[in-house]
Amino acid sequence: MRFSSSRNIYIRRALTVLLVFLTALFQHSGFIPELFGAPAMLLVPLTVCIAMFERSIPGMCFGVLAGALWDFALSGGDGFFSVMLTAVGFASGALVTFIFRNNIRAALLLSFGALSFCNAAHWLMFIVRKGYEGGFDLLFSRYIPSVFYSLVFVFVYYYIVSALQRMCSDAE
Repeated sequence: MRFSSSRNIYIRRALTVLLVFLTALFQHSGFIPELFGAPAMLLVPLTVCIAMFERSIPGMCFGVLAGALWDFALSGGDGFFSVMLTAVGFASGALVTFIFRNNIRAALLLSFGALSFCNAAHWLMFIVRKGYEGGFDLLFSRYIPSVFYSLVFVFVYYYIVSALQRMCSDAE
């Protein structure tokens, strides 16, 4: 199915925004279960995959949207995930533009780095800095397993975003 070439970019980005909203809904509604106490951080691999196809500035904008939806869903939303996913979107898009090829291995590597970065920053800022007891237990029982559980969804999102890109590519 191909759309007319003058509307392709608008349709592709509208469908991508819809995908971000649906993913945020799945992440926060409990539709995707926790695995042994580790939540799936669906919006991180989605932001990476979108940025890989859209490049740095649009990837950054989709990161802002995904992070804002994540922060709105939290009771004490302080903007942490907006900042993190903005940086992830920009960095992923820039790295694919200048260093990496756009393939599933790069998506896995970038998502692993982004998930590790977000989880480590969250753990340091909200657990270690506040001096909670059992911080290392929490790191090994919740944060690290969350990274590996979330990596499973890279395959799903990479191929969905790739299909959107192909479907809405300019017909020449």
